[in-house]
Amino acid sequence: MRGCALSAPAAAQEPQLETVDAVDADALAAVDAAQDDVEQLRTELGELRQLLIAQARLVQSQQRNIQQLETAVGQSVVQTSAAAASAAAAQEAAAAAVATPAAPGAAASGGAARSSGPAILGGGAGARSQVLESVMEEEARANLLLQQAPLGDRRLLGLFDARYHSTAWGASPKDFRVLPKRIFLVRHAESEGNVDNIAYTYLPDPRVPLTARGWQQAMSAGDRLKACMDEASGEEPSKLFFYTSPYLRSRQTYEGLAMAFNPDQVQGVQEEVQLREQDFGNFQDAEGKKREKAERLRFGRFFYRFPNGESGADVYDRMTIFEDHLVRDINAGRFAGNTSLVLVTHGLALRIFLMRWFHWTVDQFMSVFNPPNAEPLMLERVPDGYEARQGGPVAWIHTKALYRLSDGSREIIKGCTEEMCQTSWAPRGINPLDPADRLLLPDP
Repeated sequence: MRGCALSAPAAAQEPQLETVDAVDADALAAVDAAQDDVEQLRTELGELRQLLIAQARLVQSQQRNIQQLETAVGQSVVQTSAAAASAAAAQEAAAAAVATPAAPGAAASGGAARSSGPAILGGGAGARSQVLESVMEEEARANLLLQQAPLGDRRLLGLFDARYHSTAWGASPKDFRVLPKRIFLVRHAESEGNVDNIAYTYLPDPRVPLTARGWQQAMSAGDRLKACMDEASGEEPSKLFFYTSPYLRSRQTYEGLAMAFNPDQVQGVQEEVQLREQDFGNFQDAEGKKREKAERLRFGRFFYRFPNGESGADVYDRMTIFEDHLVRDINAGRFAGNTSLVLVTHGLALRIFLMRWFHWTVDQFMSVFNPPNAEPLMLERVPDGYEARQGGPVAWIHTKALYRLSDGSREIIKGCTEEMCQTSWAPRGINPLDPADRLLLPDP
């Protein structure tokens, strides 16, 4: 494995006592320095936490202001309606006064009514106009701030807009520059369970490690990832953010991949329990698993739930939650700039990720095979020309529709057809990324 050091020769001379004492002193000094660094980090984290709390309070204040504006608009509408009714009543009273002579006092009263109606109407319309103007000015100011803000996490800039971070609103990014350049999916490298499934009878599934060959696969895959990203990025330095399953073989694969990159290129790593492998039960008895897998074939592989475990449909449900959170983080600008995502997961979980992302049917999912160990698949951005139209971004394109499985990746994952490599919100048979088909779609 890369980075291993050879043991010292047996004939090496014993170090002198003074050297040992000096080493101990250096070690103690290093420990003290590390403790100081930890305290400094704790202080910085505390300050950052206070900043985030203040920004959250600012967002809440803005939301309250919007609610107050909406209430004021509603009240203005009610006042306007009441004023209009008063004016109509005054006009009817005036008409009746003309038709039937009335006492001077009554006529004066009618005149007062006629004069008061338009005054109320004018006041209500004016208040409503002022409220609407203030709302429009606030929205224009927010849009200007968003465009002028540097690329980065929008949540930290007080520019978070919930409409663009919820699948209920279509999960379409307000600023396409925040999208990561590419999304890599990597099945873990070769594990002890891949070589001999007897390992699952005495090792918990989350603790099955890589083989020596698996470590080499992971490091080689990291080199290929780096070459791919360097070629695509040109002179601009490329960055990565890792998501990994908590299972040992996935975390070790991440470590092997990360060896190919400089530490400052790795923006972060996040362990995601939802990326774990399908749960086939606890300690897996070999003979019992044979019977269960035979029963699964009769019942249906996607929907069969293993005793003390999961079905494929269960994995689909948790992958839906993960992808919803991922899309919201993407649209919030968490991975802006020349950043790529790398998801280290398992064979079936990887296929279900693609199933959920591209909206495959169950039959389509069942036709696709697991990719080889440590062979990266790439979701690449669609060409930039598809992202824009006159007046701004294509609001009706979901974030997921802005990525497609690359041609090279389709060669790796057997059974995946060209039709299955891209998705959109559009009805089947209409491709919103095709200029001719776009004419068939309603204006957003």
